[in-house]
Amino acid sequence: MYKLYILSFFAVLINLTIANANTRDSIGIENNNGKKVIVHQTVAKDTYYSIGRRYNIPPKDIMAFNDNKYLQIGVIIKVPTNLPFSEKTPATPSTATTQAPPEGNLIEHAVQKKENLNMLAEKYGTTVNEIKRINNLRSINLQIGQILKIPANNIAEETTPVETVTQPVVTTTVKPEPVKQIQQVSKPAAAPVTIAAPPATVPSEEFVEHTVASNETIYSIATRYKLTIDQLKAKNNLTDNGLRVGQKLLIKGQYPVKQAYVPPTTADDDDKTDSTLKKPALRLPASRYGLNEIDEKGTATWITDPDLDPTKMLVLHRTAPIGGIIKITNPMSNRVTFAKVVGKFTENETTKDVIIVMTKAVADALGALDKRFFCNITYGGQENEQK
Repeated sequence: MYKLYILSFFAVLINLTIANANTRDSIGIENNNGKKVIVHQTVAKDTYYSIGRRYNIPPKDIMAFNDNKYLQIGVIIKVPTNLPFSEKTPATPSTATTQAPPEGNLIEHAVQKKENLNMLAEKYGTTVNEIKRINNLRSINLQIGQILKIPANNIAEETTPVETVTQPVVTTTVKPEPVKQIQQVSKPAAAPVTIAAPPATVPSEEFVEHTVASNETIYSIATRYKLTIDQLKAKNNLTDNGLRVGQKLLIKGQYPVKQAYVPPTTADDDDKTDSTLKKPALRLPASRYGLNEIDEKGTATWITDPDLDPTKMLVLHRTAPIGGIIKITNPMSNRVTFAKVVGKFTENETTKDVIIVMTKAVADALGALDKRFFCNITYGGQENEQK
């Protein structure tokens, strides 16, 4: 007889334990086509297997119902059952939160890549502490795919103006009017949308930059600005955790885009452009116009002579007509200049094996690094002078 009492007592204890286990972490139920779905918030050491054993549901069914969601502390999952849903059951978390005045309307937000609590608080018009309190978060670290409950009062207010603006655009396009008139009507309707958008994005575009000081680490800087280490590294394209004193780190916003350098135009470029556009035929060879043009390649040198002013663009050549102009090109520096022929030179120790002798001013204009250097010259022959 005593054995029967003892067995019945243990059976009652086991049933109470199972009942407490089934409802220990349940925060509500939902109706799924007439079937009851248990809303469960995970705790430490929770797995799909332990949750299935707790609610007496196969783990495969729970994983399929939640798309194999990653489990961590505080994540909300739903456990499907075959029990009929009763209207007398307690309200689901969504209805309870909407009726509770302190919480307001809540929405579920799935954490995306590079998102943090500070960004979500600015986006939904709330505070970091409010999000942490509603979701029972002990730190600011988030994981991709984590579901957060966030007050949605400000979002409902912002969506109403957009619907009223889009209505005029639909009515104007339906009217059988010419294409030009439709474009003129649609432009004023689109203007309010572009003007209303900036106020919502101005707070997120605030520029914040941090200069690394001594004894600072990437972890301390990320904690100071309520970011994760991965978010801070991605924001600044960092491959490791090493920092140096004085290094600039971008915390929020974007660096201004640098404009591409546009070289200034010179008078020579304008003349070339005008001559090309107005008289393209002038680009033909000089022989086309009966001119005799001579090209030479060889070594050039510059000298200091009391008869030659070193500050003027003067050259000496064996055969070029005196008083003519020679075009000189330095292929090493890709510089071109023009100089006046003032005489001829005779070969000596300084001018041996050279084709032209010039002043220091001409050599500097060509960017010559040595006293003797290779160059190309172009000038008109004796026939041009006679004509």
